[in-house]
Amino acid sequence: MVDQETFEYLLPLAYQWAKAQVEFVLARGNPLGPRHARDAHLVGVQDCARVRVLLVDRIPLPENPELAEASKRIGIITEDTRCVGLGHALIVRVDAWNDRELILHNLVHIAQCERCGGLEQWVRQYLYDRTNCPNFTIGSLEEEARRIAREICAAEAAA
Repeated sequence: MVDQETFEYLLPLAYQWAKAQVEFVLARGNPLGPRHARDAHLVGVQDCARVRVLLVDRIPLPENPELAEASKRIGIITEDTRCVGLGHALIVRVDAWNDRELILHNLVHIAQCERCGGLEQWVRQYLYDRTNCPNFTIGSLEEEARRIAREICAAEAAA
């Protein structure tokens, strides 16, 4: 848990970090391929053509030491993070590229970002959800992403 004062202090730093990641990926990433574009549409991404994907060796931690520490402690971005969906950016660790459920999960986060009215609003809501619950899997946005990704994979496995 993060107290309200710390949350309010870290929130703009988190948004700036997220915004920088999105700008980097949008400038250097590649458009979604046909399979991932179909998946993006399937999970509710409205503007699939804007989504860019960047394959990396590791997901970057925030440079700000306080933000990095809080992120690791809460379990949002850690050394073990394999994929992140922010704005219209999808950052995927190379070793996770074939994990469809993980990519679907993060495409849901991109759809949520669109629905929330943009990155800043989504970051606030996502972090508020995550910092006010003791368990990583709790929080409306995280639960929605997990549920949708799991349902799509289960439905296709059953077909």
